[in-house]
Amino acid sequence: MKAREALTKKIGADGFLIRNLVKEPLGVAELRKLAKTVGGPENLVAPKRRKEAEGLSGAALLEWLAADGGRVRRPIIVTPKGMTVGFAADAKARLDELL
Repeated sequence: MKAREALTKKIGADGFLIRNLVKEPLGVAELRKLAKTVGGPENLVAPKRRKEAEGLSGAALLEWLAADGGRVRRPIIVTPKGMTVGFAADAKARLDELL
């Protein structure tokens, strides 16, 4: 029963996996996979944290993002059809396509 309760907390009634990236930051390997999908790790940096990330790239940027989930652009929505990141208008339009 406890395993089911834990799963229910992770996966809502709608079938989505919900992860609080501030409390459970993504690891470097997870970020590397996401970065490939969005065109590089620069596209995973939260807009308000971009100045802090200046001068970082590649592995150094992934390490920096992994150290603090608040640095990662959110929400990250992955569906079987693709992925979208953030709240920008283009991300919302892409989400409509994916769902």
